[in-house]
Amino acid sequence: MHKHRIILKNFDLENGKISFSKLHELQEKLTALAEGAVLNLITGRSKPGRGQKPKWLKEVIDFQITGLNSGSTILEIEAPEISNVYQGKQFGIFDEPEAEKLLHGSAFGLASYVYDKAIHQPESSGMLDKYLLRKITDFSKILDSDDSEINLISNGQSQSKSVSIKKETLQQVSITEQKTRESVKTAVTGTLDVMRHKKEQMEIVTTDDQRLRAFPGNNLNIKNLKNFFGEKVKVTGLAHFKTDGNLKYIEILDIQSAKDKEQFIEELTLPIFEDIDLKILAKEQRWQGFNEEKFKQEISDMKIEESLEEMLEILKE
Repeated sequence: MHKHRIILKNFDLENGKISFSKLHELQEKLTALAEGAVLNLITGRSKPGRGQKPKWLKEVIDFQITGLNSGSTILEIEAPEISNVYQGKQFGIFDEPEAEKLLHGSAFGLASYVYDKAIHQPESSGMLDKYLLRKITDFSKILDSDDSEINLISNGQSQSKSVSIKKETLQQVSITEQKTRESVKTAVTGTLDVMRHKKEQMEIVTTDDQRLRAFPGNNLNIKNLKNFFGEKVKVTGLAHFKTDGNLKYIEILDIQSAKDKEQFIEELTLPIFEDIDLKILAKEQRWQGFNEEKFKQEISDMKIEESLEEMLEILKE
């Protein structure tokens, strides 16, 4: 078992005590982040699918509280090693240099590792995506004040020994999350195949030998797609992205055999126009000294008849 420690500083708690409600909130946020990080490492996508969780996943994120100490509020934690619970020898993140080492840590330690990457290497780590970044920013909901701080401390076997979750760093992660591309609808033509490295996953091989990772959407099952393996297909789905803007995987929503006339269409079609959420944009710019109210007033003074939403639709055309 791997040993870890959680230290809560500047919370509205007595030293050496924690309420059930605060413990429950902390457990929810930490477990959600750890679950997404483990799934990302093992399968290549962080967001859990529908249905019952596999037994190994339940076990690997079932941390044990072994002690509650005074000083601040200090929780002693034990967590199983991922490789001892998950027996598969293959994993999903092939472009993360430390991926194999991470299997020999715990899900708790992996959560710390992902948080550290979000602070120090947000655009160069294959371990991060929009879903995990949102799970990190969720910690802001349980901080009692601007001075509150959650320290996650791991033993020497973990890749990240200590991280500090506080308002300042969470705002930094929030900016990264907002800059990370939303999932977009896309169309792809290519040959559907099973990934060479992992039988439970698929890939679409284009004519120029690009290999695009693919997963069935919630309305599909990999067993329903086996008849398409080795065939030229047209896939409609959602493209999911990494923090650096590169494609991470395609979620298959619909699949059909490609017709002859479709053999020569552009193989990966992504929208040129990026939808902009003005509220998010204004919030991000405010941190850089941008005045949202003044911006809205200037738009109003231009006396444009179309609404902002209509203007965006026009730009798409």
